[in-house]
Amino acid sequence: MHTSRTPQKIIFSHNWKTKKRKRYFCTLHGEDELPLCVSPNRGYISIRTKVLLFPCRSTHSRTVGSCDGISVMRIKTCLSLWNHSIKRKLSVPECPQASEMPLGGIGFGFDPITDDYKIVWISCAKDRSFVYAIKMGTWCDIASPKPQFSHVLLEAFLFSGVMYWEVHNFDIRSTYILTFDLSTHVFGMIPLPGPICDWLTTSITTIQGSLALVACNIKDDDTWIWVWRDASWCVVFKLGTGQLPINGVLQLQPQPNNDSDLLLSTYGEGLQIYNSKARVRSRVGDFCATASLLKWMPCVETLQLLDMRETASETTL
Repeated sequence: MHTSRTPQKIIFSHNWKTKKRKRYFCTLHGEDELPLCVSPNRGYISIRTKVLLFPCRSTHSRTVGSCDGISVMRIKTCLSLWNHSIKRKLSVPECPQASEMPLGGIGFGFDPITDDYKIVWISCAKDRSFVYAIKMGTWCDIASPKPQFSHVLLEAFLFSGVMYWEVHNFDIRSTYILTFDLSTHVFGMIPLPGPICDWLTTSITTIQGSLALVACNIKDDDTWIWVWRDASWCVVFKLGTGQLPINGVLQLQPQPNNDSDLLLSTYGEGLQIYNSKARVRSRVGDFCATASLLKWMPCVETLQLLDMRETASETTL
């Protein structure tokens, strides 16, 4: 199932408003061809931009995970898998008790032991959690005990076969990273670096090949990037932003001069490219004057889901 794939690219998700309707679509970019805002829309004209449209007309659809070029799309309690490259869609049976079990978080990734893709559905309100394996085509209970929490960020971060969610337990005023191993189906916990009261916003990513945490510090109005190595946290970047909080970071592939830029998602300032050596930012442009950037996702174009029977047509703008 895990076929060969092309180098990583980036999907930008857009919200396009017209007089008649609101539309969501994506654009696919190589890491070395990002649409910088040199002048209005120039970044999308001067490079090859592939527009990717969603296979459903509902404005309530939301992308809640991605792996190997496959996106997980959610409409209420219904999930489906969508491969943009080959326009292949796979509907997923509804999770048991989905209508009566409030959704806590969703995770999607590849299990190298079983050579299968899996979806994980966890809940804050109940102890039960479920995992769906594509090859089996069924939801199964997760037997591993799950740490208690009151709130979890919806979308998990996937790294090396393990899912990571930031969770909060309001009863004991505790925040930590919840982990789930896709092969062993075992939950775990990673503490955050320092008291949560010090951080305004946090997000999980990978930096220099390790799990990392992006945290905006309240005390000095700065953004730090911590890396988890040898069961401890260490600071690898202090961005010195002094601006609006950053809620997402993607480390781009190193350039020939060994500089490694960061793709930043900021509150109120959109997407930016940050050169950590020169400490200079460049803004990623909107697709057009009536569109706005929502988020980014790493993407690898593959043939996954090609052997599945279900197909779908993309909607038009």
